[in-house]
Amino acid sequence: MSINEAQDKLIEDVLLLDDEESRQHYIENIARSLPPIEDKYKHDHYRVQGWISDMWVRAVYIKEKVWFTAWSSDKDSNGLLAMFSRILSGNHPKDIADADIYFMNEISGLFQPFFSVQWPLILRKMKSQAVAYQIQLLQAM
Repeated sequence: MSINEAQDKLIEDVLLLDDEESRQHYIENIARSLPPIEDKYKHDHYRVQGWISDMWVRAVYIKEKVWFTAWSSDKDSNGLLAMFSRILSGNHPKDIADADIYFMNEISGLFQPFFSVQWPLILRKMKSQAVAYQIQLLQAM
């Protein structure tokens, strides 16, 4: 599934739910599916700088695709991390680096106002890790 297809699916799934409680439950379920980051990666190299709570993101490169693990000390932040991970994981580094992320414009009302303006910090961290793999690939050629 492409990044845009994953975004469209997430938007559709969230907006089809009738009420705020159902939407929050859906996001909590996504958060529970987030692969946790191992404690040994909870240091500044993987930290999302500027986020209000502790938050870490780690990318791994397997068979020409990037996969993300992440964790936050805040439950709502984990939901946001899980959505970004679901959309970006399993894609080529170049596709992640070039991705136009628009799903947050559609569902940002579900989150605290802080999240609506700060989510680019998560995206920047994930894209920078994907770009690092892309650079390694180009140097290997």
